[in-house]
Amino acid sequence: MSDADATYTTDLGGRRLAGRYRIVRPIAAGGMAEVWEAHDETLGRPVAVKVLHPQFAADPTLRTRFHNEAVAAARVSDPRIVAILDTADLDGREAIVMELVRGRTLRDWLDERGALEPVEVVHIGAEVATALAVAHRAGVIHRDIKPANILLSDDGRVVVTDFGIAKVLDAPDLTRTAQVLGTVKYLAPEQVEGGPIDGRTDIYALGAVLYEMLCGEPPFRAETPAALALVRMHRDPTSPSAILPRVPVDLDHAIMRALARTPMDRWSTAADLRAALLATRSDVFVEDPPEETATTARGNRRRGRSGVLLAVIIVAVLIVLGLLLAGTPFGHRLLSSTAPTPHRAAAIDHPDAPAPRDGRPDPG
Repeated sequence: MSDADATYTTDLGGRRLAGRYRIVRPIAAGGMAEVWEAHDETLGRPVAVKVLHPQFAADPTLRTRFHNEAVAAARVSDPRIVAILDTADLDGREAIVMELVRGRTLRDWLDERGALEPVEVVHIGAEVATALAVAHRAGVIHRDIKPANILLSDDGRVVVTDFGIAKVLDAPDLTRTAQVLGTVKYLAPEQVEGGPIDGRTDIYALGAVLYEMLCGEPPFRAETPAALALVRMHRDPTSPSAILPRVPVDLDHAIMRALARTPMDRWSTAADLRAALLATRSDVFVEDPPEETATTARGNRRRGRSGVLLAVIIVAVLIVLGLLLAGTPFGHRLLSSTAPTPHRAAAIDHPDAPAPRDGRPDPG
């Protein structure tokens, strides 16, 4: 959700929720809910309160789905996933009390930067993949991974939020007929088709986010949302390396495999994708290559530099010594004792002989 498009249906400022959460100010709003900062007067800490828009309060399906967000996310405990603290009712509207994460969304960061460096892509992607791996092990699929749902916190964490359309694997699917959930730019082909989904659906969406972080644009473009949703079912995206030739090969492969049209061709788990991203460190973390490679490379460079330096020092010492000796009687005798060529000997033995031309012995 973004403040730029925020629409707040009511002014909740100053209201108390569940007798303990005093609502302070709005944070963001989206199509289904709005988020407010609140103060937990019982524990004396700031929290975030997500409140369903009033126009959806009478829709039992949406109320159930919204409530299931809290249930689903509460099953998952990880620093990379926004913690669910409580649920409550506000004038018949569902409300979820969550950890307050101060920072900015990845969407805001991309809008400002355009594209990120490979090192940043690997770091953020690996953190999100870790969060998804934890959620998937708990039986929870996010189904709406996108830059707006990835928070870059002020304390340095990468945090996944908004499990608003998350599906618990052992729960009935509340998706309405012909309803497509998720943001179009990041939908997996099986979501477009309305087919079964699993953790690989989130892997596809994360692949699309990685692609946009690296290239500055999503993997597909089209004139309408419908065309954008369908184009991924018929062709693969242009590889990042075709757009940016300096993209590390391993990073290019990791992203393209995540974006495979068929789930079985993608990374099997989010943990596998994380491992693939971290394996690119030797390419993108110039200052931090794998230890064995770094040790060998540093040793080779050190030995090469040492050899050259030693040779330079020896030559310099010889030159200095030569210059010092040349002006002494001993130096003259030392130089005279070296084995001369016949023509050089003639010049030395006969001082009155003609001098060599151009510094070379006279051919005679």
